Amino acid sequence: MDSAITARQPPFPLFKLLAGSVCISFSPVFIKLANVSPDSAGFYRMLFAGLSLFVLLRLRGDRLSIDRNAIYLLSGAGTLLAIDFMCWHRSIHLVGPGLATLLGNFQVFFTAVFSYVFLKQKISNLFILAVLIALAGLFLITGMDWVNLDAKTRLGIILGIATAIFYSGYVMLLKQSMNNSSVNGVSAMLVVSIASTVLLGLVTPLTRSSFIIPDAGSFLALAGAGVVSTTIGWSLISSAIKHISATSAGLILLMQPTLAFVWDVIFFDRPTGMYEVFGVVLILSAIYIGSYKR
Repeated sequence: MDSAITARQPPFPLFKLLAGSVCISFSPVFIKLANVSPDSAGFYRMLFAGLSLFVLLRLRGDRLSIDRNAIYLLSGAGTLLAIDFMCWHRSIHLVGPGLATLLGNFQVFFTAVFSYVFLKQKISNLFILAVLIALAGLFLITGMDWVNLDAKTRLGIILGIATAIFYSGYVMLLKQSMNNSSVNGVSAMLVVSIASTVLLGLVTPLTRSSFIIPDAGSFLALAGAGVVSTTIGWSLISSAIKHISATSAGLILLMQPTLAFVWDVIFFDRPTGMYEVFGVVLILSAIYIGSYKR
């Protein structure tokens, strides 16, 4: 099967998509390693992302000239992304990078629901099946009895689901802004980064968090989240995905939540048995089915 896919797809875009997925998979690891609060981690992540995106924009010779309506949409997208980070970074610390990332990828389900509610797009029986499979996988990972879960785990799961909700709203606004001819990928993400940085910069002191980065390790982790996972990872994926079929791209992008769970097991000694592994497989299958389009 691999040789057949390679024969149909240009090898270099496939490599870029793989590399981009790997870069993004380290994002929750960087956040977990940074010895700062969840909100200040989001602030520095988007600050470093914005600075590196600006450098990339200058190196490419692009100009930041965006229609006002598109700026409003992108600013709204950046606001939702900032709230998404506030939820996701807390979920990472509560239930670990692996489960928090899997829950964040539930955005494919909420995006479909929002598209049904606001855009009147149909929901297929296959999508409903995908939701049921995802819930079954989640039950296998966390246990069937919600009441007996500790408060920390329950809150982490709730925040992970909230992450997916806010991220789906971010995706819809971002896609809407990309319909504007004045918007390209790098400039769009630069505006999103600025809006997210501003909001997180305002929220951080309100949550009694500090902007102080306590050590070199935390600085490198935050820079990794902003530059490696956000700017480099996103740039590799966005430049490659248009050259690859949706089916192949969907499978390759599943590496991101898969590897995030693997890193959680390797780096943070997450206890994982056969039920948890099967639950992860079910969730990944459901995410792929839920995002599949003919």
